[in-house]
Amino acid sequence: MVIIPQPIDPKEIKRFRKELGITQEELAQRAGVTQAYIAKLETGKVDPRLSTFNRILQALKECKKSRFTAKELMSSPIIGVKPYETVEYVVKLMNEYNISQVPVIAGNKVVGSITEKTLVRKSFEYEDLLSKKVMEIMDGPFPIVNEYESIEVVKYLLEEHPAIIVQNREGKPEGIITRSDLFKIK
Repeated sequence: MVIIPQPIDPKEIKRFRKELGITQEELAQRAGVTQAYIAKLETGKVDPRLSTFNRILQALKECKKSRFTAKELMSSPIIGVKPYETVEYVVKLMNEYNISQVPVIAGNKVVGSITEKTLVRKSFEYEDLLSKKVMEIMDGPFPIVNEYESIEVVKYLLEEHPAIIVQNREGKPEGIITRSDLFKIK
């Protein structure tokens, strides 16, 4: 016997969203619609197209699977350096905070990175490495994700990169996630 499920009333989206503890804005971002559209949907002021409604339902399912978001997993504030600081300062900072990588930040923009691997590699090139400026030896920036990115995407990026920068809604760097942060997941 085939059981046909009852159709979901679009107004129930609000109940599902609240059970998952996500905002209208987060759901909208994940589903590729506006927050205003979600608000209208939840109050019954709009009758969604089937494809749009399915995207919203899929976004809710993904939220249920992915308990953690980048914002919940990140460390903040970011311990970073400026491009004109010396490598000696970077090494002291890494030792002081027991970290193995730092982003290079100019203003509100991530412009590069320094890792232990960078320091080892560059030590073969420069005898006076500690006196060099960060901008002279830095590697490219770590990948950047928004604060609501799923943990699945974060895990995928961390397979290839030692860290990920999390930016807020205004596009400013807000936090950092490293491989060791994945062990915070329960």
